[in-house]
Amino acid sequence: MTGFPVVNNPFLCSGKSVPLEKKLTEGREYVVRKGKKKATFWDYYIEYIEDGTIRAECKFCDKHFGADPNTNGTKNLKYHSERCLGNPMNKDKGKGTQTELYFQPGDGDKDDEDGDGKLKYGTVNLKELREVVVRMIIVDELPFRFVEKVGFKYMMSIACPRFHIPSRTTIARDCFQLYSTEKTKLKNMFKNCQKICVTTDTWTSIQRINYMCLTAHFIDNDWKLHKKIINFCPISSHKGEAIGKAVEHCLETWGIEDKLFTVTVDNASSNDVACAHLRRMVQRTGCVSDGKFLHIRCIAHIINLIVWDGIIENGVCIDRVRNAVKFVKNSPART
Repeated sequence: MTGFPVVNNPFLCSGKSVPLEKKLTEGREYVVRKGKKKATFWDYYIEYIEDGTIRAECKFCDKHFGADPNTNGTKNLKYHSERCLGNPMNKDKGKGTQTELYFQPGDGDKDDEDGDGKLKYGTVNLKELREVVVRMIIVDELPFRFVEKVGFKYMMSIACPRFHIPSRTTIARDCFQLYSTEKTKLKNMFKNCQKICVTTDTWTSIQRINYMCLTAHFIDNDWKLHKKIINFCPISSHKGEAIGKAVEHCLETWGIEDKLFTVTVDNASSNDVACAHLRRMVQRTGCVSDGKFLHIRCIAHIINLIVWDGIIENGVCIDRVRNAVKFVKNSPART
């Protein structure tokens, strides 16, 4: 076996050490290859010589495989490294999964009356299925108690009988956990962008509660534009100082107060006061042109005001045309 120096210390056989609980065979001729292998799964094996051939022993179990790439190939080594239960890298693999058998109809008939269909199997990840249910609740704006409805339970009993349907309390907790996970991902995205523009608006609900929504717009490293709602909260009032403090608190919570570039709002006078408050904030944290271009007036709101002014000025003509159209459409004979 030229080119494969024999060693007695298996700890020298790869870049990763052998686990302490691993029992090694005494007197076995372990080998070290020249150069480093590109495939990462080799780090989980110890190579040795047996009857003049090279073999590999798993570091985490008692499995042995032929390790000569020219004779045996590496398919078995890679397959076992991904599924070895003793490997710490696979500690979460296989948990919460089940293998399901299903019948695939033939190409000739969807109902497969001739019996030319095939019986196949596939792995269902129960943990992933639960996450999909949570995302469905959020995306479709469904109530938490949707998972306790008879129709949903019956569908899951047919689609995946072994799936344990969580209660509405568990679904609510999972939704909050998903929110925390996505918030962490978004914080990491903010760390990689240079400047962030925000838009905000306020309104009053039918319960007489004041709300504010804050949306962040930024470009990532791949020059892709993102639009993310980063806050939706009640505020004390529609006064400019209250809006400015609420926006400042939100930016500090996300850790992006030093990355604020522009604030786009409508022409309400309270927004002028809010932007003045934010301008003082960015002057402390650092900004472009000392915050001179921080306040951006919403073009959509300006166009809306222009249109309404035009409607008011030409209201008589518009009403006459509208009444004429109504008169004609009210009767098939007139049409």
